[in-house]
Order: sequence, then C-alpha cells, then structure tokens
Amino acid sequence: MAWEHRSEPLAPNRVFAGRVLRQIFLVAGIVTATLTVGTAGYLLISDLDLVDSFLEASMLLSGAGPLYTERSSRNELKLFSSFYALVSTLVVVSSVGILASPLVHRVLHRLHLERGR
Repeated sequence: MAWEHRSEPLAPNRVFAGRVLRQIFLVAGIVTATLTVGTAGYLLISDLDLVDSFLEASMLLSGAGPLYTERSSRNELKLFSSFYALVSTLVVVSSVGILASPLVHRVLHRLHLERGR
C-alpha cells in the first residue's frame, strides 16, 4: 500500500477513509481465517461439536481463555490449544497495529507538514 511521502500534501479525507476501510477488511479476513483454523483444529482433535469448537476457538482468540481444554486430559488437544493461543495473541496484537497504522501515519504526516519538513 503506497501512502503519501512526507514531502507530499496530506491525503484527502476520502482517501484516508478508504485506507481505514481496507485495513478493517484485512483484519476481518485475518481474524476469520484464524478462527476457521482454530474451529477446524478443535473439530479434528477433540470430541467437540461445531458450536463448541467455534466457542473454544473464539474464547482463545478473544483472550478470554479456554473452556474445554483445561478439563481435557488429551495431550494433543492441550498442545493444539497452546499453539493456537500463541498464534491468537500474535493475531490480536498484529491486528491492532494494522488498524492503527492509517491513523498513526496521518498524525505523523500532519506533524511533519506543520513543522515545514
């Protein structure tokens, strides 16, 4: 994604809104893919049904923690849950950065313009 250089004028609000919207769609796609992988993993490894697998994956992705995995004694499920929790944390942190990038860029660009650089 090409954003304006500090020597260029500030992008119009319409362009900025388009950038924000693109980032929202990108994050929605990443979260959906991560949630799909988590749900499929729980379906394949555990004896959970689709709704419970989705719930378990959603809880880990949201940071609330596992519901079923703590009670399960299967090591495969515990390992999958551990790795999925690590990936979920990375997805959440990355998503915040992706969503904040247009705003941070705009603020920094405006500050450079005001300073005359």
